[in-house]
Formats: sequence, C-alpha cells, structure tokens
Amino acid sequence: MQPLEQLVGQLQLALHYVSEGRLCRVKTLTISSTRLRLNSGLLAGKPVDLAPKLTGVLFSLCGTAQTITSTQACEQATGKQPDAVIEQQRIRQIGIETLFEHLLRLSQDWPVALGNESLSAHELQALFKLKRELLKVPNPAVMDDIQRWFEARLLGLPLQRWLDYCTRGDAKKLSIRGLIGNLMTNVCRHDWEHLGACPQQPLPEQSFEWWRQRLAAADAEHFMAVPDVEGRACETSSLTRQWDNPALQVWRERYGSGLMTRLLARVLDMLACWLRLRSASEAGFSLSGVEGHAGEGIALLQTARGLLVHRVVQQHGLILEYQIVAPTEWNFHPQGSLYHMLSGLRATSEVALRNQAQALIAALDPCVTYQLEITRDA
Repeated sequence: MQPLEQLVGQLQLALHYVSEGRLCRVKTLTISSTRLRLNSGLLAGKPVDLAPKLTGVLFSLCGTAQTITSTQACEQATGKQPDAVIEQQRIRQIGIETLFEHLLRLSQDWPVALGNESLSAHELQALFKLKRELLKVPNPAVMDDIQRWFEARLLGLPLQRWLDYCTRGDAKKLSIRGLIGNLMTNVCRHDWEHLGACPQQPLPEQSFEWWRQRLAAADAEHFMAVPDVEGRACETSSLTRQWDNPALQVWRERYGSGLMTRLLARVLDMLACWLRLRSASEAGFSLSGVEGHAGEGIALLQTARGLLVHRVVQQHGLILEYQIVAPTEWNFHPQGSLYHMLSGLRATSEVALRNQAQALIAALDPCVTYQLEITRDA
C-alpha cells in the first residue's frame, strides 16, 4: 500500500478544440481531480491531537497553513485556548509562508509559463536564506533585506515608485525593469493582456454557521469535492483579495480579470503580505477566525492560494469527523474560474493553445500537479 503522503493526486484537464479557418477554438473542456481529500471518516478514530501533524504531512504545499488551521480547529473542538504569544507566533508563520509562496511563484512559475528566464539558483538560495533568518525571530533588518531582494530582482524599482506607477497604470514605466517588468513585456508580446478575462464570482464571506451547516449536511462529501454558494462556483485567490485595491483599478478597467490583471494582483498581494509582516512586530494582525461548539471546531484561514477551511468533530479525544475545503477545490471547480478562463480561448495552433492554457493554470496556481490533454474534435 502506498504511504498516504504519496496519494496527493493531480488535476486532469481534457480540452477539445475545433479548427475555424486559421484559428483553433476551444469547444469543450472537462476538469476533474484525483487530488487527495479528507473525507469525513478518513481520520476517524485517531487522536485529535494527531490531526495537525497528519494534515501537515499529507498536504505539504502550504504545510504551515494546513498545520495551523488544523491546530486551531482541534483546539476549539477540545476547548483549549492558546495564549497570545503562541497566537502571534502562528500569525508570523502564516505570513512568512504566504509571502515566500508569492515570491517563489513570481520567480519560478510565472516566468516558465510566459517563456521568461526564471531566477538563478544563486538568487533563489539568497531568498531561502532570508526566509530561514526571518523564521528565527522578528527582525526588522531582515524585512529590509527582503524588500531590497524583491526591489532588485522582481520590481526593478523602489517599492513606493513601483506602487505609484502601478496605481497610475503606467505600463511603460513598469515594464522596462525587473522580472515583473519582463513578465509584463511578454504578456504584451503574446497579446495576452485580456487572456482568460471572464465575469468574476468571488467567494463571499460566510459565517461560521454557514460553514457548519454545509459541512454537517448529508451532501457534505459532494460539497467538499465541488463546493458552491447557492449553486455558484466561486473563486478565492490573490485576484479576489486585491480586486478592490485602488492600485489594481486601472488594470481591471483595461483588462478585466485577464492575465495582466492577475499578474499585478499577485504582486500586490505579495506586497500587502510583506507590509503586514513588517508592521506585525508593532501592531500585529489576526488570523481569519475560529469557532467551536461542544466537541466541534471550525477554523478559516487565508493562505497564498485562497481560503482554507478545516472542521473537526471529536469525542473523548478521538476524531469522529475531519473535513477540509481547500482553495483548489473552489478555483479548479469543474464549472469554476478556470473553466470559464479556458473556455473562451482561441489560438493560431494547438501549440499556442497549450501555451495559453498553461499560462492561465499557472496564474490560478493549483496546489497539486496537473495533466493537460488537448485533442482536436473530428
């Protein structure tokens, strides 16, 4: 039998296109997943204190977020209350993981998807060194070093100047420096600024009671696999978090939710995370929230990829039910954002169609690998 940590699965996308003159147009698209999900009975009978460790191992990408969300849900279910120091440590750990997830995706995945050179191994080693230093103790000097790192390598400009140009929608000034500028240039070179633009359905903020009812309902297993709000597939991502950011407004007006807007939303989300971390040593900030009833705990947490939800029901220290709803289930829903982003694609060749699809998948950022099958309809 395979170890559980090897059963992570993958996304499977089957895209069928038809030829219309010189263009290839997407005709049908099927999105399915073999991604490991914790059905309500998978951890049944195991000690509740073991759940955070198991979920952190099973879902190693954003493992800190998984572990802490699990810990919070289990604490609520068992009536434990962490002290303020522990809570602040968790906040820092989540912030650090989110910040470096953004930095890595912008340094690696986006360049690969757009045909740019990724940062060198030496440059990434410097980034990982900064992360290790930051995890030790809060240190304003390290935060300054991180700022210098992303200003020099990603932005190519001082932070405030970059934000000023972004708010003004000055593509020319932004695109001549740094890795982000190179990515913007390639988006324009491919004529992909509007690529994937479609109506948005941001995941609305829901009460704990709403989550409790959905996860305690008879159809909870189905909901966990293909979640919805009143029948609507929703998105939870950097784009939805930054949608109302004034610095993104001009890009939304130009390109809607297209690839250019998604790129800049990712950068702005990274910068927002860095600013929160920098101020945390003085003011701090709160995790998304936790709530518990007798023997039951629910925790909600914003991660790099979107909203993560854990629910646990326990009795006498043993798990009765354990459930997780992760961002990938929302964003890669069979009728969700990626479906609408890919359904409108047109390209001059099958190769170009694949390149477009891969760029949009990278922009939405799944937490597992994917297999993309493209076939021409007879």
